[in-house]
Amino acid sequence: IEKIGFTRSQFLRMCLAGIAAGAVVPSSGASAQAPAASRPRTSSYDDPLVFNGPSAYRQFLKKEGIPVYEGGFIDVNKVELKPWKRVGALGAYIFLEGTAGTVDAWVCEIPPGSRTNAERHIFEEQVLVLSGKGQTQVWQGDQSNMITFEWEKGAIFPSPLNTWHRYINTGKDPARLAAITNAPLLIDMFRHTDFIFDNDYVFTERFDGRKDYFSPKPAAFYPTVPRQRAPVYVQGHHSHSIVNYVPNAWKAPLYPAGQGVEDYDNHFSMARNTMALHVEQFPTGTYERCHRHGPGSTIILLDGNGFSLLWPPEIGTTPFKDGKQSQVQLAEWKEGTLLVPPLQWYHQHFNSGKTPARFVKLGGWNNDLYPFTTTLVSDPGRTDIDYPDEDPKVRQIFAERLTAAGGEFKMPESVFKKR
Repeated sequence: IEKIGFTRSQFLRMCLAGIAAGAVVPSSGASAQAPAASRPRTSSYDDPLVFNGPSAYRQFLKKEGIPVYEGGFIDVNKVELKPWKRVGALGAYIFLEGTAGTVDAWVCEIPPGSRTNAERHIFEEQVLVLSGKGQTQVWQGDQSNMITFEWEKGAIFPSPLNTWHRYINTGKDPARLAAITNAPLLIDMFRHTDFIFDNDYVFTERFDGRKDYFSPKPAAFYPTVPRQRAPVYVQGHHSHSIVNYVPNAWKAPLYPAGQGVEDYDNHFSMARNTMALHVEQFPTGTYERCHRHGPGSTIILLDGNGFSLLWPPEIGTTPFKDGKQSQVQLAEWKEGTLLVPPLQWYHQHFNSGKTPARFVKLGGWNNDLYPFTTTLVSDPGRTDIDYPDEDPKVRQIFAERLTAAGGEFKMPESVFKKR
């Protein structure tokens, strides 16, 4: 890396230029007096400036006029909704602490025979159908190029970037949808909702208008490449499907994840989104390896019952052993639970139920195909805790809760031995 510096004469010329422009260079031992406050010299600032006020995204939420739920986790099937005027349905926002302000979620319910208002926006959006059946219409420019596809409970699909789209309930019961978006980032960055929701730019690489755009048949599939630490480190990747529509997350085919105990998953790259997405399942009586990652990874449980342990990274990898158990949080989950592990917090998921636990993870920035530069991951070898290195209390907690639920411990002893 080349060092950048200035010669003495260059520095003096810069100082003189600054003085000529109105800057004040304090003399030795003197302190510069702070200038008096003044309004910005531009007509674009018509409103008074407010220090430490709500963010642009928070202001947007207030104008939306629907409930905003915060905290650690929530049940998307039971969350109360209110009339959502802009969208033309019932709705609520979910903005949990673990998102670190990078993603949000909304839940929308459409009455039978109704449709949402058409909208477009320059933030990414991943949709999961929680109940009901219906259609989505997508188009770019003229409605004569409209694409319509059907969906029912379990469907996952994107709203391609800045395309017009609307949802239609064709069933006899209310249709409830949940979505993850990266609206907080975009709204806070541009602070101009017209630019977000009324932008004519066409992202042709995200949506090309072909009639089979939402075909459930993957355009490509890449099998799992397990991560390897020795003798040479290999990053690896999970199974990956290039597809813009998954008909049913409950029935989606999964493949060996290359980690955990009989852990299966399938990652989906939809609409060339930066936000990651995958469906994962692990058997009853087992638990996942403890790990941590960047913010925004939003988990929605599809099947199973269990719990998750979560704790901040600064208390280390063995919080119980080190007497810091008071800082460990336990979140119980079931079908419909939405959970977002906080930024870089260690967490692991335990299946103490009677059936395999399956979940969909939407949002987040750990995308193998389109990596995000600011993904906060340090040494790849230190973002998880192998079973032999975990706090002994973790295994004990799971065994006790599993026994209380009438389950059977199915973790093989081999995974707890050093290799």
